Amino acid sequence: MRKQRQSFRREFKLEAVRLMEEGKKPSAELASELGLRNKWGRSIY
Repeated sequence: MRKQRQSFRREFKLEAVRLMEEGKKPSAELASELGLRNKWGRSIY
């Protein structure tokens, strides 16, 4: 049985991109703080 994909609102996506472009935090730390995970349930970075 497949799990439903997580969806994000446009505002969340724009803010995530803005934070990434600022470059104040490593991408792995930012992904963890935002709760971003890949399809296997692991943190993206």
